[in-house]
Amino acid sequence: MKELEIEFKNMLSGREYERLQEKYFSTAQPVVQTNFYIDTPNLEMRQNRLLLRIRDAEGSQVMTLKEPTEKGVMEYHGDVPSDLNFDRNIRTEELPEIIRGELSRLDIDTSQLKIYGALSTERREVPYKEGLLVLDRNTFLDQEDFELEYEVDNHDKGETRFVRLLEEAGIERRDEVTKSERFYNKLDSIRTGDNYAYTL
Repeated sequence: MKELEIEFKNMLSGREYERLQEKYFSTAQPVVQTNFYIDTPNLEMRQNRLLLRIRDAEGSQVMTLKEPTEKGVMEYHGDVPSDLNFDRNIRTEELPEIIRGELSRLDIDTSQLKIYGALSTERREVPYKEGLLVLDRNTFLDQEDFELEYEVDNHDKGETRFVRLLEEAGIERRDEVTKSERFYNKLDSIRTGDNYAYTL
């Protein structure tokens, strides 16, 4: 499956997270999901501004390739087996056909792919003004952070509504840093050669 993702993000302090949870998400049940990040030893995916991950949520595992576009991110999805663990090699034939085709087009060496770590999210979601408002608490590599996301179909309307929501909540608009980028930044700080820390 292929789809265009349009979303806006903002990092939060612990106190801001608690305020938003109380105001917008008091009745939303949390769901836990884990992203397993995949790359080559020389981080070829990251160097090409691509993201390859497997998301494990509620008993199902979906692999997603993300490629940035001018006003969003193009996503390619496919189901995969559930035998996930750190430092596991991903064989080319295990890649969903749509993702294998895109990686071939982008000239990525699929024989070197491996799971290098994971980020676990406790997520709450509520409908909000023709979109989906998402509150996340993330843990990865002995670190914790918080963020608010707003998923929409229309970029310009969504951006206006998201900025207004932050202003009304008295929350500073901060530079968007994706989960994968935060994960990789932390990973870089503890990496030696091709060795990584594999704990959540």
